[in-house]
Amino acid sequence: MLPDIVGVAEQHGLLINPYSRSREEVTYKCPFCHEDSKPAKKRRYYLSLNSKDQVFKCWFCKESGGVLRFISLLEGVSEEQVRQRFRKRKIVHPAERLSRNKRRWLMLAIGGKEPNWAKMRERDFAYYKRSLDLLWQQWNEFLQREQQEAYFWLVIGIKSFKYQKYVEQIRQREREIESPLLEYALQIYSCSARPQWTEDAERFVHSLKFVSPEPVKAGMKMED
Repeated sequence: MLPDIVGVAEQHGLLINPYSRSREEVTYKCPFCHEDSKPAKKRRYYLSLNSKDQVFKCWFCKESGGVLRFISLLEGVSEEQVRQRFRKRKIVHPAERLSRNKRRWLMLAIGGKEPNWAKMRERDFAYYKRSLDLLWQQWNEFLQREQQEAYFWLVIGIKSFKYQKYVEQIRQREREIESPLLEYALQIYSCSARPQWTEDAERFVHSLKFVSPEPVKAGMKMED
């Protein structure tokens, strides 16, 4: 079993296009040609990863291939070395890497009870794998909701001139669920073209009485 190509990109810290996160075709800044990292191309994401077919292609430099070639280019080793590595190594499902604390927060959010994974695996491995797939899907949906909520709190902090207070609130939540939230929220806020849900969030924030109508840039230090 080969690793998931999107998971590989995340492990290597590639910068994702947030609008493509839940799509089959996920786009990133290309780590090979760096063309889309130029200031004039801030909104460009040339590297495309197909999560279904496990292939990649940069639409600028034309680097392409499967997940093994992707890893070899990222790590500067031969494709054969990568192949040998995965022949010897047991591939772990991404859901199996979720900490107990992350699973606890997820179960609290969905109102579920965590099963006995060891017994499930022993009793019915196929069902165990399907359950892991579902768990991973639920975690990603949970994380997406958390990121959107972090954006909501960020906007409140900016518009109410209490930026530091709400940033600390977001960071506290990051520590609780052991996942980055603030960077995502700031990245979305800095985009000129934002997802529809951000417009709904900002419209709601503007309706609050304490919100100042004066625009303030994210990242400015404000006092309570």
